[in-house]
Amino acid sequence: MKPSTSKANKPASAKIKPSHDSKGFAGFCKKTFNLLFHEDIYFRICGFLIFGLLLFFASWAFFSFVYNKINLMENSFMVQKFFSPQIVKGIGPWAAKLFGSHNADVIKNFGIWGNVILLTVENFFNHLAFVIIFIFIFNYFRIGRWNMSLIYFALYTIMWGAAMGTLSLPFPTGSNRILGSLILFARYGLWIWFSYLLLIVSSTQFTWLAAPSWLDWNWQKQRKFWPVTFTPDQREVFIYGLLFLLASSFAEARIFVHYNFF
Repeated sequence: MKPSTSKANKPASAKIKPSHDSKGFAGFCKKTFNLLFHEDIYFRICGFLIFGLLLFFASWAFFSFVYNKINLMENSFMVQKFFSPQIVKGIGPWAAKLFGSHNADVIKNFGIWGNVILLTVENFFNHLAFVIIFIFIFNYFRIGRWNMSLIYFALYTIMWGAAMGTLSLPFPTGSNRILGSLILFARYGLWIWFSYLLLIVSSTQFTWLAAPSWLDWNWQKQRKFWPVTFTPDQREVFIYGLLFLLASSFAEARIFVHYNFF
């Protein structure tokens, strides 16, 4: 005969009640918001990606279907940059003369790839100027948990959505305006935006002055102004951010030359 066993009954108060705080869209937004300030840089990248893409699509949808004013952002700094891109027609003949060739295909190839290289360098330094001002310098200041570059990232994302929704970029989008604008963004705009994201996330430790909250601007010094330091993970993401910025500058130059060379 087996000895009888009895299970202790748990009191009702000891039962775990399911939490509804993390369920639904509100819980998802809360988790994403907390990821923006996570100590681990890779969790922060996930948070920025989710937050940024949701904000981009909301902005794109608004400017595509609600406030659809074509070329709204055409003359903005985001589209024109500091120096408006131009095709230099003399590169092909100059290079052909330099190498002693008068073949039309050689002149055309030198002209195309010479302009691509020139515009890649120009685009990169245009973007780098914005990165230094609005990311690196803005990251020197923090209010509460908010680095100032995070606010710039939100505005920059909204501007990308507005530029794509109003067809403000100097490239054709095909017969389907809605789908074409998203494909154009995926071809190069997404990678510029992602490089900005990586550079912001990898430089949040630059904070020099911090205020406790938006209502209390009692700025306190957090570290020396210079030098800035990186952990190995931060340095790796920072380098990838610069490489993505260079690659996306090349993609932008290639598209511009493709549509404007001939």
